[in-house]
Amino acid sequence: MTINEAAVGRKNNLNIIRLVAALMVLYMHSLSVSIGSQTADVVGILTQGKELAGGLAVDIFFIISGFLICRSYDRKKSVASYFWARFLRIWPLTCVVTLVCAFILGPLLTEYTYSQYMHGDILGFLKNIYFDSSNTLLPGVFNKHYNHSLNGSIWTLQYEVLCYILVALTAFVWRKFKASSVIVTIGLAVMYIMYTYLGAGDIGPLSTGFLTNFSRLAMFFAVGSVFYLYGDKIILSNKLLVISIAGLIIGTLTTDFAVTFAVFGSYIIFYIAFQKRFIATWYDKVGDLSFGVYLMAFPIQQTLVEVMGKPTEYYGTMSMNPYLNMAITLIILLPLSWLSWHFLESKCLKLKK
Repeated sequence: MTINEAAVGRKNNLNIIRLVAALMVLYMHSLSVSIGSQTADVVGILTQGKELAGGLAVDIFFIISGFLICRSYDRKKSVASYFWARFLRIWPLTCVVTLVCAFILGPLLTEYTYSQYMHGDILGFLKNIYFDSSNTLLPGVFNKHYNHSLNGSIWTLQYEVLCYILVALTAFVWRKFKASSVIVTIGLAVMYIMYTYLGAGDIGPLSTGFLTNFSRLAMFFAVGSVFYLYGDKIILSNKLLVISIAGLIIGTLTTDFAVTFAVFGSYIIFYIAFQKRFIATWYDKVGDLSFGVYLMAFPIQQTLVEVMGKPTEYYGTMSMNPYLNMAITLIILLPLSWLSWHFLESKCLKLKK
């Protein structure tokens, strides 16, 4: 089958893949917030330190997103309905999580008095509501942690939203000239290499860090769009799967991981998503928990370190067993994500036009 033939209907593994990716982010963050070291990260070991589990997970998110968002734009009757659908998917939970962190978790966990806390940079943190993640700290909160952030996952949303906007702005090109998606992907890969290895600098108000992140994540998003636009040509083949796995292994050992994964890993992701032998239909009955897991895990993990951690000799930094942190987080997080999907996210999605 081609991808277009396999993608008909809702029976695929895209949702379960996104959940696994969200759990990979949780796993990586358990190491970073609990012991301040990611040397034990399994993905880091397998890639010889070129990538970590959370970074790989974000790559997967953007590959899938590029495919689904381009398809969504093609199916919407208007630009307004497209943006309304995108807004309903990511804004409600982002808003709720940001407000809970700022006005419930923050006051409970801060080292400051309530008055001192409220006179701190609360507004800077609240910018995350409209996807400005320049500040993920709250006054006096987690000052003795390895990572002081309230939510170390939320930073990717600004790039996701930017990709949504670019899809709409460039639709008149990629709808008529499919090869433009390939050209854009190659251009972003070149840009990523320039900023990662060749020391390219700022462009006006756009910092090097922003441009490095954007070029990498937009590259993966563009790869997903290529798979959508050429879905009638790309065949799901065991032979191509073996070639992709071999290419991924060789490329990981010899060259840049991100570019290698964009070329070979993307095919593996879509093969797993759309092959018909093993479809996780049971997960669709549970609900799509991936966004809730992704967005709510970090505050829970940090709170557990604050409550259960013990000071280390390194300036009294709080530390705990990362695997205990991960296990307790899952016990708390999975029911919360289920509630979030069934009573907030899915309800909002019913408001689509």
